[in-house]
Amino acid sequence: MPELKIELPSRIGGRIPVLDELKGLAILLIVLYHAGGVLVWQNLLHGDLGVDIFVILSGIGLALSTRIEAPVAFMRRRLVRIMPAYWIALTLYWALNSHYLQHHYTPTNVILHYVGIHGWFGDSIAMSINDSFWFITLIITLYLVFCAVRSLGNDLGRLIFVGGAFSWAFAYAMFTTGQAGSFGHLGLRVPGFFAGLIIGQLLRDGRLTLKLDWPLFGGLILFAYLPYLQGFIFFSPIAALALMAGFVFLWKRFAPPPAQASTSHVLTFLGNHSLEIFILHQPLIREYNYYLHGRWFNIPTPGPLSLMVGMAAGMALTLFLSVELKALLARFLYREKSPA
Repeated sequence: MPELKIELPSRIGGRIPVLDELKGLAILLIVLYHAGGVLVWQNLLHGDLGVDIFVILSGIGLALSTRIEAPVAFMRRRLVRIMPAYWIALTLYWALNSHYLQHHYTPTNVILHYVGIHGWFGDSIAMSINDSFWFITLIITLYLVFCAVRSLGNDLGRLIFVGGAFSWAFAYAMFTTGQAGSFGHLGLRVPGFFAGLIIGQLLRDGRLTLKLDWPLFGGLILFAYLPYLQGFIFFSPIAALALMAGFVFLWKRFAPPPAQASTSHVLTFLGNHSLEIFILHQPLIREYNYYLHGRWFNIPTPGPLSLMVGMAAGMALTLFLSVELKALLARFLYREKSPA
């Protein structure tokens, strides 16, 4: 049977610093995207691609991991890294929104949020307490998918087939039920995770062998042709991969060394605190920006400059809370030192 082989000069083992920088690039793009939404700027940069970068990096990181463990142990270890910070942010905004913004949430909504599967239940729940919290549902979904596909080993054809089937079914369900927000945020991003798994496997083993057989071609049909028949295309993961490649192979190669060093430091810091920034920043630069303008300064319709000042203050508070939250959990839960 014909095979396609891709080989690297050598394996890439251990921690890969550029992955942390890419996380920093991703969260920077997301913050700029949300800031543009507040200021009603045209989305020229498409900072929403930062989420696709996170999804791809998640797949790469899981593929690079050599730990062998049962699915329950895997889920426990992974969830303990994301859920405590999320629960703290969720409790904070549940309380603040209920008291200051007079928002009311049903017990079912709150319970689904604490479990982290609220994104499966439509836009009215997925986007209710904090627009950014749907990301937790996406990550939990991808972890569950990984538990199911890790048994495929190095059989890339079957991985692509299973990935195509799940990606299409997941997106199709949200597309046909009219959940536009969940479809755009969750449904279209799953293929990036499988792309990350393949890239991670290549980095880990130094080679890929792809058999040109029916699972491969069936998977390609599921990834590309069937979605096209329904009127949607999995495009954003491709754009995110192009952006990541541009950063790694152009910026890292041709930027002046001082610019590289300063950029790497900033992006690594942002990458190390990306989860905390993601789940904290949006209400602080948007809802509570408007709330404080109206309540404290009696400006019900603030102008762009005033909003920008408020967003700068919100981001400063976000960075402070992110550092403190990560350090707190590292000290009392993870029993390890937080990154400097």
